[in-house]
Amino acid sequence: MKPSNLECGSHVAECMQGTRKKILAEMHSWMEDFDAPNILWLKGYPGVGKSAVASSFVEQLRSLKRLGSNFFFRREKANDMTPNSLWRVVAYDLSKQYSPIKEKVVAALRADETISTTINVDRLFRQLIHDPLIASEKILIGAPPVVVIDALDECGGLDRQHSEHRRNLLQTLKSWSCLPRQFKLFVTSRDESDINQLFSTTSHHLVELFAGQPGKLQSSEDISAFLKDRFRKIAMKYPRSLPPDWPGHQVVEELTTMAQGLFIWVRVITDFADRGDPEDQLDQILSGGGASDMNKLYSLILNTSFPIQNEKLIQCFRSILGAVILAKVPLTAPTLQNLLSLNATTMEHICNGLHAILDSRDTLRIHHQSFVDFLMDQNKCPSSFLIDRTRESLLLTTACLRTMKDHLRFNICNFETSYVRNGDIQNIKTRIEENIPHYLSYSSFFWASHLEEVPFNLEIMNRLNDFVSKQFLYWLEILSLMKQVNIASGRLWILVNYLQVGGCQTDVLARDMQKFVATFGSIISQSVPHIYLSALPFAPRNSSLSKNYIKYYPQTLAVQAGGQNEWPVVQNVLLGHKGWVNAVSFSPDGRRIVSGSGDTTIRIWDAETGEMVTKPLKGHDWAVNSVEFSHDGRRIVSGSDDGTIRVWDAETGELVSGPVIGHKGPVLSVRFSPDGRRVIFSSSDIAIQTWDTKTGEIIARPLKGHEQAIHSVDFSPDGRRIVSGSDDKTIRVWDVETGDVIVGPLVGHNDHIRSVTFSSDGQRIVSGSYDKTVRVWDAKTGDMVVGPLKGHNLSVQSVGISPDGRRIVSSSSDKTILVWDAQTGDLVAGPLTGHSFPVHSVRFSPDGRRIVSGSHDCTIRLWDAEMGEVVAGPFNGHERAVNSVDFSHDGGKIVSGSDDRTIRVRNAETGDPVAGPFVGHNAHVHSVGFSPDSRRIVSSSYDATIRVWDAETGKTVAGPLKEHERAVNSVNFSPDGRRIASGSDDKTIRVWDAETGEVVTGPLKGHSGYVLSIRFSPDGRQIVSGSSDKSIQIWDADTGDLIAGPFSGHHDYVRSVDYSPDGQRIVSGSDDKTIRVWDAKTGEMVAGPLKGHILPVLSVKFSPDGRRIVSGSYDGTLLVWDAETGAMITRMLRGHGGLVSSVAFSPDGRRIVSSSSDSVIRVYNAPLASTAPCFDNSSVIEEGWVLGANSELLFWVPPDLRAGLYRPGNTLVIGPIRTTILDLKAFVHGESWVQCRSKDDP
Repeated sequence: MKPSNLECGSHVAECMQGTRKKILAEMHSWMEDFDAPNILWLKGYPGVGKSAVASSFVEQLRSLKRLGSNFFFRREKANDMTPNSLWRVVAYDLSKQYSPIKEKVVAALRADETISTTINVDRLFRQLIHDPLIASEKILIGAPPVVVIDALDECGGLDRQHSEHRRNLLQTLKSWSCLPRQFKLFVTSRDESDINQLFSTTSHHLVELFAGQPGKLQSSEDISAFLKDRFRKIAMKYPRSLPPDWPGHQVVEELTTMAQGLFIWVRVITDFADRGDPEDQLDQILSGGGASDMNKLYSLILNTSFPIQNEKLIQCFRSILGAVILAKVPLTAPTLQNLLSLNATTMEHICNGLHAILDSRDTLRIHHQSFVDFLMDQNKCPSSFLIDRTRESLLLTTACLRTMKDHLRFNICNFETSYVRNGDIQNIKTRIEENIPHYLSYSSFFWASHLEEVPFNLEIMNRLNDFVSKQFLYWLEILSLMKQVNIASGRLWILVNYLQVGGCQTDVLARDMQKFVATFGSIISQSVPHIYLSALPFAPRNSSLSKNYIKYYPQTLAVQAGGQNEWPVVQNVLLGHKGWVNAVSFSPDGRRIVSGSGDTTIRIWDAETGEMVTKPLKGHDWAVNSVEFSHDGRRIVSGSDDGTIRVWDAETGELVSGPVIGHKGPVLSVRFSPDGRRVIFSSSDIAIQTWDTKTGEIIARPLKGHEQAIHSVDFSPDGRRIVSGSDDKTIRVWDVETGDVIVGPLVGHNDHIRSVTFSSDGQRIVSGSYDKTVRVWDAKTGDMVVGPLKGHNLSVQSVGISPDGRRIVSSSSDKTILVWDAQTGDLVAGPLTGHSFPVHSVRFSPDGRRIVSGSHDCTIRLWDAEMGEVVAGPFNGHERAVNSVDFSHDGGKIVSGSDDRTIRVRNAETGDPVAGPFVGHNAHVHSVGFSPDSRRIVSSSYDATIRVWDAETGKTVAGPLKEHERAVNSVNFSPDGRRIASGSDDKTIRVWDAETGEVVTGPLKGHSGYVLSIRFSPDGRQIVSGSSDKSIQIWDADTGDLIAGPFSGHHDYVRSVDYSPDGQRIVSGSDDKTIRVWDAKTGEMVAGPLKGHILPVLSVKFSPDGRRIVSGSYDGTLLVWDAETGAMITRMLRGHGGLVSSVAFSPDGRRIVSSSSDSVIRVYNAPLASTAPCFDNSSVIEEGWVLGANSELLFWVPPDLRAGLYRPGNTLVIGPIRTTILDLKAFVHGESWVQCRSKDDP
């Protein structure tokens, strides 16, 4: 629970014995008075000794066994010393000392183990501090604890009152004031506006330390005592030259007067006197202006400590102090010495000279903010020592770039293998500590942050050229190892902007670097070797990045054909949901994505790496329809079909509020108000409800006016209006305070309105509808100003508008995303394709550079929103699942039928279109086949018809044949081509004249379930059928009589049947996952059950010689079997991204064709060609990773290349996809991976 390695105790010495007695006595009295307010605020001017008083009070409390906890804030540790850390330390310390408190804290942690990591400080304070103390109030044994917090004003660092951390801290202090008065809290701070405002409304006891007021006798006495003590110790070092009471009562009184109550002045002058000749130093102090002129004192110290101000010394002084002040995190002296390339003696000399005002024991820390202000003020600081922000930022930028150039290298942590992820490397933590020193990690993290603060500079430009052209990949190694890949994109945008300002040509390469990270961030974060083995080889060949770097890494895989010529539009595919994704949204900083799904969960993702940052958020009982981040990014609201809304902690994923029930039906849309104080949500019950996030109450009056379900709501940017879109085809704008409709109803759409949103300026409203259009409305007048925008083929599911208001994005049930010009309505990008089902939700990122989408296909995709016009193709293929494939009898063509209702014919060697698409069916095409002379094609469909087509022209030559009453699942030409057999969901089989289309036999009745597959015997005299009734039957093709069967043995649907070429055997495949071979005459099983598939077998075929059987399964694989023995001849043939619906051998038996629900047709060699030792036809691909036989990482494939990736045994891959053929001859991997680099590597 307690933050590790956080030093939060006092760093300031106690008050000298005998000083501050009155103040400490007052504090002691307050501590013992349980009727007094439970907070004491010690406030005072900078330098009056507040921290010393706090240190003394801590020691008093410790001796009295009353010290509950102490926490001393430090400005330079602002990133670590947060309110979260504070209250975790306090809870830990109180638990160690008080058993009743410990019991309550432990119980809270057991109930919610994520409390300690939450960014919700109010929740952490309530569960770890407030509730345990309340519960323990009456059972504590002994004196109650006192908690000490020093330097509230240093919480938040240089941001001070503008810091979110500081605002959170002050809110919890107000909560402390409501605790029982026995629980005391002592705090110190400067008198700053936000702190003063807090205490103006919070009960407290005030103690002030004054400066510059001679009437404050106690302060003067304390200073006098301190001076005497310090001078006595100095005099002891000079026993022969200084008297014990040096410098005498009169000088001490004079110095006390000069101090004007400021202990910081006293401390500095005594340290100064101790660093040289005491009397000379003291003379200089006495000639100064006292505490009223700290600037003169600081100047005196600098000039005395560094009397010889040569150029080298001054440059080193500026670089050290500039770095101490401007560094993004505190640095130790050794780190800074290496970062700035300083001599150790120079570093120590300057630190020693600043001993009075600089702490150099651990991290370098200036004792007092006033010295920082002095150094950076040209009107106060001597010019030699002046810290110029721009100059020192330039120096830090140069230092970071130089450090990276000198220390970045290939395989910096000496990984021996490429087969495992970073986290699985042995001793990874030790390797990082040994090979990545702090000065290198600092440079890698913050070079761009410093670059952002400097003007264009040629020296910097030259160093950036080195970084861009030589060190980029090495830099990614550091980020990968340090788990900081998610900062890379932002750093590179800073680089791009800097180079553009300078008009540099390298900005093109820098842009490619950003796209490289956006495209490959997922694998970069997982594995250092695969920066080189996977990401670099798959980078577009035409990109400047690939041209610059690939030549240095020749021993990697190569893209032989296909691949990417330009950066892909889709940058990442996020996998994890088990149900459709209904809603997606970016966090306000663009670094996270939240998604809500039909699987009832909410997930939070890293937008750069695609990794889940918390466990799935579980609580809803039904599908989650809407999710949204609050405007501060700290909370997430969700609405569900279960009729509730819930609010979650965006950092930990824990439930913060809810479930809230306000509707009688499913919650369809939720939104936070801009100030986070309210949540609106709409439902199928035609009302909009408002929930107060502070009180947890539903605001009484629902907004009513719509006549049907309200699918979408949104707040205006100023939070004063609400827009709603409904199934009643109207849009309404409501006044938040009165609940009145102030604009509308807006009428124009002629179908349900699915999505509405305000533009960022609140001037326009964008809407999307089931009528397939997008419209833009004036938010004040209700007039339609742009549209209707037409481009989608099916209903518009979601719309969004870019932050600059210039673009609109829309998604549709047609599986595409379109981007429009918001002013003209012109289509500027799209269709963006990749989702395989309707796209339910789409949003722009806060910077407008990315688009996120969520789909019914259970995936989330990230797209490049600045891709320009997207040109589809040159792809050819079915747009939906392919259900059936067959070779022509001469082996030269392949026919296919699809859910897209078309039939296509392709050249079996090249995959080029030969004929089609044939259009005529009104529903999914279930089965296709060539006639024996290959001149005709027969097809059957879910529309209950059969058609016969001319294979060359695509004209219908017979049909539609309409005797079946339900879907026709299977059709087959007789061996002489004169008849066609068909099997249907109407449980019958029919035989048709192939020329006239007349039924010549049937209907054949006998199956009690759907007829799923039929096939003529090789002599054409019999027909075999397989059915959902689990049986196989054989029929006389002429008479229709049942002559054999039913063959029983399968335990589930028989999906596919086929005759052997000699007609003696029948093969069958079933939903029971097995294949069986039967004697066609006796019905006895002669081989099987053949087991190998893990899901239903959907298709089986004999080879032309009858010696082999090929099977395709719902598990996405093919298997080849020995037809006699039943032995598996090959391992699983993989490649398809969906179920394998159909398989067939070529007439010569040398090829196998397969079709799939992934819309792809694959052709394999049979027998299978020899494959590469690492990547073969059976290699598993998981989330893009091609895995070896032992699940080792071989290489990673980008999302848009996976479906079209050729396996070594593939001769063709056909579909609406980008195909890729790899050359692995030079590919090194595993323990040889380091050989991928050439000797000419930069």
